[in-house]
Amino acid sequence: MKFTELKIIEQGQGKWTVTIDGTEWTETLKKAKNRVLANLEVPGFRKGKIPAAQAEKYVTPSKIYNEAYRMMVSPAFDFARAQEVKVEPMNSPEPIPAKVSEKELVIEFLFDLKPEIKLGDYKNIKTVKKETVEVTKEEIEAVIDQYCEQFIMEKPKAADAKIEKGDIVTFDFKGFMDGEAFKGGEAKGHKLVIGSNQFIPGFEDSMIGLGLGEAKIDVTFPEGYTPELANKPATFELNITEVKARELPKKDDELVKDLNLPNVETFAQFEAKVKEDITKQKLQNVKNQFVNDLITEIIKNSTIELPKSAIENQTADLRKEFEAQLKQQGLDIKKYKKVTGLSDEAIKAELTADAKNKLETYLVTSEIRSKEKFEITEEAINAKFENLAAQFGIPADQIKTMVNPEMLKSEIVNDLLVDFLYSNNG
Repeated sequence: MKFTELKIIEQGQGKWTVTIDGTEWTETLKKAKNRVLANLEVPGFRKGKIPAAQAEKYVTPSKIYNEAYRMMVSPAFDFARAQEVKVEPMNSPEPIPAKVSEKELVIEFLFDLKPEIKLGDYKNIKTVKKETVEVTKEEIEAVIDQYCEQFIMEKPKAADAKIEKGDIVTFDFKGFMDGEAFKGGEAKGHKLVIGSNQFIPGFEDSMIGLGLGEAKIDVTFPEGYTPELANKPATFELNITEVKARELPKKDDELVKDLNLPNVETFAQFEAKVKEDITKQKLQNVKNQFVNDLITEIIKNSTIELPKSAIENQTADLRKEFEAQLKQQGLDIKKYKKVTGLSDEAIKAELTADAKNKLETYLVTSEIRSKEKFEITEEAINAKFENLAAQFGIPADQIKTMVNPEMLKSEIVNDLLVDFLYSNNG
């Protein structure tokens, strides 16, 4: 067998070519002919019992060539795979018979090219700045209020009482736009904490001052809402059936005892823990954003060759995800285009840009991980289990039976990557 390889840059494809000729091909043709004869079916004769003179009439060169090709395609692929190739495939090569004759068989194996990257600078980049992390008293109070929600008391208000911020209101509602009820704008017995911002801006504020019974409020849907409702005015008919006042427990040591948090015994310790938790979360958010911005810079510094087919496949995947998201919102691509005014070309261009960025990000991060060889220690794995246990309130031993070990290791490597890039840049 003979082997050659070729990179077809303009198509984003590679090609391995294997040629079988000489004695090897002659012997293969003989074996192929015998197989054809053994499996030949001729009316009036049993398989394998056909007279040679009769059989020869039905054994055409094309049948022999087809059988010979089937016999050699797997050995040819094994031969190609065993070579020290320079053109590496990203997916499984597809065999194609390029030439078949008495003298030779030529098989081409086509595949998408493996993306190539020459990684640029990824340390000591100063163009991306780190944000400082601050925690306000208001943020701490808001989290403490969330803890207090566990022990909240609800007391019905008087029949003539008016709704105030913080009240719990049970009501029916139905939304109208241009006098017509719209889909998803109706519910009965809905329970809402006024000021929780569960509804669109203006809805809860408009309920303040209302009492039991029927009422109407006017609101405008925000710009970022579903396309068919965004920026449009609507009227909601309400029937308020119950209003309750909410009483939060006192913020003192007794609250801390009820919460029963590990290593927290006083309210002062509780405040310190809340501040520490908020700081950690904010720092993680800042680190993630910093690293995302940094990767954009690293991509600019790097030379990346993405096969056209890889971008097209990734774009197709993103298109499917996008259409699935639209479906969840009760839309299809046709209606989305009508509402947004976007063309197929504009949507495809945006998805293609996202696909390209996703692939480039993957290549850059994979290359950095490969170069830095982050070590996953037993201590890191145990720490990850402990963090998950604390997060979900489940013993670490139980978490170990629920989490895929390989997925956990992947998360640890990603954490190490983020910490490395954050520490070595900015």
